[in-house]
Amino acid sequence: MHRTLLIATLAFLAIGAAPKPRVAICGLAIESSTFSPATTDEAAFHASAGQAILDTYPFFSGPHSLRDRAVWVGALQGHALPGGAVTRDAYESLMQKMLDGLRAALPLDGLFFDIHGAMSVVGMEDAEGDMISRVRAVVGPRTLISTSMDLHGNVSWRLAAESDLITCYRMAPHEDEIESKQRAVENLLTRLESGKGRPAYKAYIAVPVLLPGEQTSTRIEPARSIYAAIPAITKRPGIIDAAIWIGYAWADEPRNHAAVMVTGDDQAAVKAAAESLAASFWAARRQFDFVAPTLPWDQALERALTILRERRAASEVEPVTLALLARAHLAAGEIARAAAVAAEALTVARENGSHWSEVQALEARSYALLAGDVAEHAAGMGA
Repeated sequence: MHRTLLIATLAFLAIGAAPKPRVAICGLAIESSTFSPATTDEAAFHASAGQAILDTYPFFSGPHSLRDRAVWVGALQGHALPGGAVTRDAYESLMQKMLDGLRAALPLDGLFFDIHGAMSVVGMEDAEGDMISRVRAVVGPRTLISTSMDLHGNVSWRLAAESDLITCYRMAPHEDEIESKQRAVENLLTRLESGKGRPAYKAYIAVPVLLPGEQTSTRIEPARSIYAAIPAITKRPGIIDAAIWIGYAWADEPRNHAAVMVTGDDQAAVKAAAESLAASFWAARRQFDFVAPTLPWDQALERALTILRERRAASEVEPVTLALLARAHLAAGEIARAAAVAAEALTVARENGSHWSEVQALEARSYALLAGDVAEHAAGMGA
């Protein structure tokens, strides 16, 4: 009797228990300046796959872990330090590995697309848009994609269209980075577990403003109040998430501008929320100011030189710092000053005998390039 009841109960539980969704994780993240002559190669991304990807997210461990709510597959995730544009070979190689990982994981119910949003690739104008389009082509139209981004990323129409759910940081500096990524994952899991799937509506508004991050800290106005309005909006009925992107100013691409996106199931609520956030950003566009003190170019250079001389006297300045300052003079067309500071950099480097191997590398990469730049500019002026 008891055994029969136990078997019947277990059979009922087995039939009634919903299978866990199968969710992949992938993405590439970097801030790429198209104004830099440097390029970024594949090794800079330190790409990982499998279990190693999950281990990088705190919310996949601990007593309130999200790990048990799905079957997770780490396709490929890479993060590089800010630098120049990514070489096309590096991008194609990383994408091939990512797509191969996704093909091996099919079929998928969901995908956590973890990117920065400011990657530039040589010969390409919308890297993240290209990336998500290729991902979508592999995982298919039924897979729910939840995108997480830096608020200094760029949201092109293609990225917005292919993302079913999307969010970004709400703080600069990015104290809420992990919280934002977790929100993207929780939004995805909630929609999968509830059976609601893709949101009924998405609103995308491109705001024709582009500001540098140095002017948009959320610790001060007007960004503080603009971003502070988001949490209350996401609690409105029919709203899933709302986000504002500042955009990335250090790349020359058409997609680089501010943007607002709101997702949800109530058309009127989604539209009203997006319009109010975009309007608040637009109304404050002339109020953004630099967080740190600023000076005219000549005064800023003189101030930097004064500080460097003081630190030089106290043996607190690195040669690479002087090399960078020399490049600043060079960019301003001040060749004599550039040459003088470059010479100072070499003097400091040679005095730093305890790090001579490092200095030799710096000379080869920085000082030699600088000397060539100075000579080239001098020749150009004399021509």
